[in-house]
Amino acid sequence: MPYKPSEIERILQRKLGFEQAPGRSVDHHSFQLKLKDMPVIVTKVSHSKVDIGPKLEGLMARQLRVRTPFFRQVMDCTKSRDDYYHQVQTDPTPPIF
Repeated sequence: MPYKPSEIERILQRKLGFEQAPGRSVDHHSFQLKLKDMPVIVTKVSHSKVDIGPKLEGLMARQLRVRTPFFRQVMDCTKSRDDYYHQVQTDPTPPIF
């Protein structure tokens, strides 16, 4: 099921603890998450009201350092904040060098 940009923003901020990233964009909102001993995780969400399709889901999952199925589980509330933090700290996709 496709997700709305506003739904993704809400989950990023309320569930996962992302904050709006500094800087302005005309067509996107940027979000960042700072976890101890890790590079900052950054993603962008379109201002558009159009649903996010599978291709963009995959790109966002990659920016969030998880696989697409895991991203969907987070969005569908079958994975928690702790599950997400554990995933990016132990098995990020793509790997952090």
